[in-house]
Amino acid sequence: MHLYETMKNFLMDCSYSIDFFENCIHVFNYIDILKLNEKEIALQMSKFQLVLTGNHFVVKQLEKREILIEGEIDEVRFLR
Repeated sequence: MHLYETMKNFLMDCSYSIDFFENCIHVFNYIDILKLNEKEIALQMSKFQLVLTGNHFVVKQLEKREILIEGEIDEVRFLR
C-alpha cells in the first residue's frame, strides 16, 4: 500500500489539474463554480478563471474541489 500512496501523492502534487477526454473535462482543485448551465461553465481556480463554452454540458460527478463535466466543448478560456 505504501507504493500506491507514494505514486498518488507524486501524481497529485500540484495546485490544480485540468484533463480533457472525449467529450469530457475533469478539473481538480477548483475554488468555486461561478457559472453553470448547458452552454457555459466558469470555474474559479487559484490564479485564474477557467471558462468553457459549448453545448449540452452536464455535470457527471461532483466532489469537493473536483468536477467531471460531459458535453461538446467548443472553447476553453483562461481569464486573469
